[in-house]
Amino acid sequence: MAGPLRVERDVSVAAWLPDALAWGGTTATVVPPIFDAYARILHPATLETPTGEADAWGAPQYADRPLRWDEAAQLLGERTPKPTDAAFAVWEARFGQSPFELRDGRRIIEPQLGDIPVATLAALATLLLDEHGDAEVLAAVWEGSGLDTSGVGFMFWAGPGEPPLTDADHRRLERERRAELDASIDPEVRAAMADRALLPLPEGTGRDHVLLRGRLEAFADPAWECAAGLGWQPGGRGRTPNALWPTEPPGAPAWFVATDIDLDVTHVGGSAHLIGRVLGHPALEAERIRPTDPLL
Repeated sequence: MAGPLRVERDVSVAAWLPDALAWGGTTATVVPPIFDAYARILHPATLETPTGEADAWGAPQYADRPLRWDEAAQLLGERTPKPTDAAFAVWEARFGQSPFELRDGRRIIEPQLGDIPVATLAALATLLLDEHGDAEVLAAVWEGSGLDTSGVGFMFWAGPGEPPLTDADHRRLERERRAELDASIDPEVRAAMADRALLPLPEGTGRDHVLLRGRLEAFADPAWECAAGLGWQPGGRGRTPNALWPTEPPGAPAWFVATDIDLDVTHVGGSAHLIGRVLGHPALEAERIRPTDPLL
């Protein structure tokens, strides 16, 4: 691979991990219950503010910025989810379901699911470097969204004043877009998926992950994703690890970072001192949790 990570095809180096994880939909389902303390990092939501301008189709344009959950709670006021609301993420469990539109025209977009945001990961990696120093790490990335392109569909529209797109136009544009998407996935990643050299997390769920090896310091620079070869999600977001931990000592890492493909939070396990720093970090909105706490 040309980027900062390389595929680790010998997934036996992480054989301890599936056995260390627990069942039951708790923190221990994604982070092994072997640490002194735990924290849950809340993925930022997005606050969109109307700019007063419109695009070429006449749709209103918005300026956006990251939004902390505590600020979202202040903007939304008392918003207790209904008992009939089926919460599929931590945000929904607290705020209910969309839409989140404010009276002044602003709107709130829920946090992204499945991957820790690149900027959040960079802040956490910088903190881990300061606390424990650089280390060789293993990173597990789910083989689905962004890597498995077989079920990806595309839609295209003609611009204002342009003639409607023909079937031939749609086929050509789809070929071009799919070629771009396929090119964003490193051939070694593709080969690992084709050969099923994958790590099941959690074991028995059918969720297999490509295992990658690299250095922790690489994740402190948000630009790492541009050369990672891990594809792209809708909206141009790059994939980030669903689990990340130092390789040494095997089976007893000093820290562990994990999220799940259906979660909008990231869990961290480590020493009490490390978790205290995570909770107090100005760029991370985090809560103290226990390994027995529910994921939602």
